[in-house]
Amino acid sequence: MGFTRSCRNAIQTTLCIGCALLLGACSSPSETGASESQAKNKPVQSVEQVQPSGDPVTPAESLADFDTAWKLIYDTHFDTEFNGVDWEAMRDKYRPKAEAATTRQELRAVITAMLDTLGQSHFGIIPKETSLESAASEQATDGHAERDDGHAVNKSDAVADGDGEGNADVGIKVLIIDGHAVISEVRPGGPADLAGIRTGWIVSKIRGISMDTMIEKLTEAVGDELIGIYGVGNIENRMQGREGSELNLTMLDSSDQPRSYTLARENMPGESITFGNLPPMQTSLEWGWYDSDRYNLGEKKIGYISFTIWMIPIAAKFEEAMVGLKDADGIVIDLRGNPGGVGGMAPGLARYFLSEKASLGTMTMRGQEMTFNVSPIVVTRSGERLRPFEGPVAILTDQGSASTSEFFAGGMQAIERVEVFGTRSAGMALAAAMDKLPSGDVLLHAISDYVTAKGNAIEATGVIPEHPVPVTRSDLLNGIDAPAQAAVEWIKYSE
Repeated sequence: MGFTRSCRNAIQTTLCIGCALLLGACSSPSETGASESQAKNKPVQSVEQVQPSGDPVTPAESLADFDTAWKLIYDTHFDTEFNGVDWEAMRDKYRPKAEAATTRQELRAVITAMLDTLGQSHFGIIPKETSLESAASEQATDGHAERDDGHAVNKSDAVADGDGEGNADVGIKVLIIDGHAVISEVRPGGPADLAGIRTGWIVSKIRGISMDTMIEKLTEAVGDELIGIYGVGNIENRMQGREGSELNLTMLDSSDQPRSYTLARENMPGESITFGNLPPMQTSLEWGWYDSDRYNLGEKKIGYISFTIWMIPIAAKFEEAMVGLKDADGIVIDLRGNPGGVGGMAPGLARYFLSEKASLGTMTMRGQEMTFNVSPIVVTRSGERLRPFEGPVAILTDQGSASTSEFFAGGMQAIERVEVFGTRSAGMALAAAMDKLPSGDVLLHAISDYVTAKGNAIEATGVIPEHPVPVTRSDLLNGIDAPAQAAVEWIKYSE
């Protein structure tokens, strides 16, 4: 999926897609009118969009997209002061540049530079040809990327091999640790697992392109605090593609010895869905019990729930999990790497854990507010009575936890119903709308701000765990999930 990231109906526009979902490629920051403090807090710098080389545009076509984008933000941004930016002055500054653009890529760069001045997440352009992008695209504008051996990687070859054309992968999840793409999870029975690839190994190259180099360049664009979400999104997008297509990987094993693999992608587990103008997404939820012997639980029963994204199919699966875990002594909800989704789902899931009415916070839009009120669960969709879960609840977060994941974790934390373990979340807590521009590109733009019931803002700050637990490569090599282990220990000794 490609990355960069009116108010007609409050429910329809409460969409909080984490920008990692849309990450395809970042270039170096462009010159913008943002202040130093805005630039420091801004999750996204200028993003070089993916599109066919030499896609020409006329001045009229460029201005049609530019004017539409500018007006949408002028009419719908939740802050009439535009985060301290003179929005009319930005139109005057960037409109001549848009008119002078000769290619779609140049136009997108101009609009993105204007959006950057706001210094906020959830602003950007989703290219209309997102589904055709390739893993090699962001390293050059002429359709070629340079491998470490000096040979060119042709974009058309990568597309022919299925890169970026589906929801299949090789069963690997990564974290950015000390500048490396370290494997944090290997899907049991997946291509990587069957090939003998293990957690803690480093993804060194994809199609001959150095991931360390990509991470270094991307860090220069988005900063150390945000490389987690953008680096992971970039790498995992490279590994996704058409079912049955082959992907060439070079790994560094536990002894840092290089190993080369050619793996056939297989479809990810779960249900593929579409939402609005976004590309297809894969939704899945897993739940179960922590191993009693491994964690020395004795008579304790501790359950876990993990899901990929906040989309409607998850609601029914989450309820099934809560029915199955109703006799648990405690529950861990793993939101690591979960980039968000439909914001209105947060109070819907919170009702399984609250015995009294409460609020997860308030979303402020242009001229109106929406409170995330929660009423306790009484009956399931099937009519079965279900009491809210009253035991201890831990939530796991990392820099890949964004948007609705932050609404839920931060909101539940603020009312002191959960405790959070892991690392700080992404700090991308603005709700966004998606509007199609005349060209077919889509403008992603924030339409509301969010604060918890205590009045704490999540944007830029993120959700701060009560129990900060970093993930190390050493732990992963030894099969240790330190944040989950800490959460289980906390539940085990909770009264």
